[in-house]
Amino acid sequence: MDKYYGEKLITLGTAIAFQIAQNCEPEEIEIWSDLFIVVSDQLALLSSTKGKISESSENKRNINKNFTGTNI
Repeated sequence: MDKYYGEKLITLGTAIAFQIAQNCEPEEIEIWSDLFIVVSDQLALLSSTKGKISESSENKRNINKNFTGTNI
């Protein structure tokens, strides 16, 4: 991954925020802010559960394989 990937994301986020702020009324900015908070929360949840779901599925496959001698 690019050494400056985080900095690029921060710059992109700042540019998006400035565009929204320049083209929207304060009430609309607040709605956009709330939407991005929801998106952020959902991405964090999905990210934290994705690895656990993958691990759980792999563990179940291994258990089934060991128990039955086949890969289900």
